[in-house]
Amino acid sequence: MKQFLITVGGVLVGLLLFLFIGPFILIGALSSMTAPPAQPSHMVLSLDLREEMTDQRPANPFAALGGGNALLEILARIESARTDDAVKGLFIRGNTTGMSAAQAEELRAAIASFRQSGKFVIAHLQTDGVRMSMPGYMAVADADEVWLQEASEFMPMGLSAEVTFLAGTLQRYHMQAQFEQREDYKNAPNTITQRDFTPAHREATLSLMNGIYDNMLANIAADRGITPAQARTAVETTPFTAQRARELSLIDQFGRPEEAERAALARADNEDAQIVDIHEYRPRPQTGGRVIAVVQGEGAIVSGPPEDGFFGDDETMNSDRIARALLDASEDEDVAAIVFRVSSPGGSVVASDQILAALRTAQERGKRVVISMGDVAASGGYYVATHADEIVASPSTITGSIGVFGGKLIIGPALEHYFSTNTETITVGSPMVEMFTSERPFNQAERAAFAGFIDRTYATFIGLVAEGREMTPEQARAVAGGRVWTGQQALERGLVDHLGGFSVAVARARALAGIGDDERVQLRYFPAAENPFKAFERLFGASSESVEALARINALLSDPRMQSTMAALREEDANVRAQAEVATIR
Repeated sequence: MKQFLITVGGVLVGLLLFLFIGPFILIGALSSMTAPPAQPSHMVLSLDLREEMTDQRPANPFAALGGGNALLEILARIESARTDDAVKGLFIRGNTTGMSAAQAEELRAAIASFRQSGKFVIAHLQTDGVRMSMPGYMAVADADEVWLQEASEFMPMGLSAEVTFLAGTLQRYHMQAQFEQREDYKNAPNTITQRDFTPAHREATLSLMNGIYDNMLANIAADRGITPAQARTAVETTPFTAQRARELSLIDQFGRPEEAERAALARADNEDAQIVDIHEYRPRPQTGGRVIAVVQGEGAIVSGPPEDGFFGDDETMNSDRIARALLDASEDEDVAAIVFRVSSPGGSVVASDQILAALRTAQERGKRVVISMGDVAASGGYYVATHADEIVASPSTITGSIGVFGGKLIIGPALEHYFSTNTETITVGSPMVEMFTSERPFNQAERAAFAGFIDRTYATFIGLVAEGREMTPEQARAVAGGRVWTGQQALERGLVDHLGGFSVAVARARALAGIGDDERVQLRYFPAAENPFKAFERLFGASSESVEALARINALLSDPRMQSTMAALREEDANVRAQAEVATIR
């Protein structure tokens, strides 16, 4: 009976989802199958950087319904527009609330390349808060014109790191955190084990922030045609008025967004020019040439069965999914090299080991592998990169964190104190079987056993770094210790090979595969985007073939030529019926 009720409940939930959400999914699928309208012959693409930005293209076919930007998708569209004669320029709504410094660097490079093709970029800033995003400003500082709404001010710019420590809170509520960390700079557990910054935590955080800050100042100075000293003085004297920002050469024009957009259309120098959202722009398809595989991995590294969000893409680097993608790419005879894009703060050592093993198998099959690091590739995110042929990181990528931590949160005393609970445990088997119970702290034997596991894992990590980066174990330990580095700092310490974004990684993959600069290449993404009809079947249990057949029939009936034919048939049918009715009356 229980199973019957569960089944009925599942069917009802699925039916409700189908009735309320299914039509939107079908509309999206149908619209993608009909012939799209022709694009304008003169376009100015618009890009809104105020929207939240992920790093990578979604494999989930319904992810677009959730909105937002994907950095790799935006970079690809800007690159295609760079050589498209129909695209005259780019109009950008700048981010003023906060974005990753590494993402800003990649956008900055794409904008510079776009302008070098002879096209223009106009950016508009609209500040309305207590702080202004320094990375967001840096991303667009190289535009031909930077506009600021005059009612806005140049708000305080810089970097800040707010860390809330909960050790006191846990103690107050009769809880405790027990963790093993290797080594001093592996600071992730500090938020629940400490009351404030340890010296190592403070040192590492300041070093990282200063590295990113100095790099942004240098970029802003270069883009605005001022000295680094002038850029530092300007940033460190914010806030100030829009008028003062123009006096300091930080902006070029005053105006509201609509005025900046009209200026962009005017600069297109064609009365037929239209603003086209970059998401609606259709780049020319990549055809011909050798193939470079792009394997995408974003989020915490985890094991277990893959779990997709409903409208969003998988928000984790699932080891089964990523390992399968690397192996699929290595088995593809068309693939000349692999770019593995990693944007991850780390996670499971077992999952990281599975992904690294797949990478090494791809190399054994003759594929050269280049790592492209996103805004963060640390801990497990660096683990999976250790044996790549080359590693490319942006100057502000957060990487390294070569260390290990693990432990547990003890809540049993809190439950007993506040809820008068009493938990009794009966075990059989190993005396360590309840080692990770949240009812009590580790005992001495358990703590020793767990510390041994952490030590062995850290030694393995150090060994992989030493082997993959051609260092001695002592050299690997010197740059490890759990410390995080910027991409620039990592380059200086031999942890990465080149500075740059995704385009640099693709260029390095081309070079390693022996593909000439003048040869065409096409990018093939792994995991491949899921067929929307298969996704519909997975979500609702409907046959993908029947859904696709229905969609194709609908698309056919929506075709203007078919509609004209049907209209003519209806008109002819009406004439025949009219004649028949007249004959009958007579």
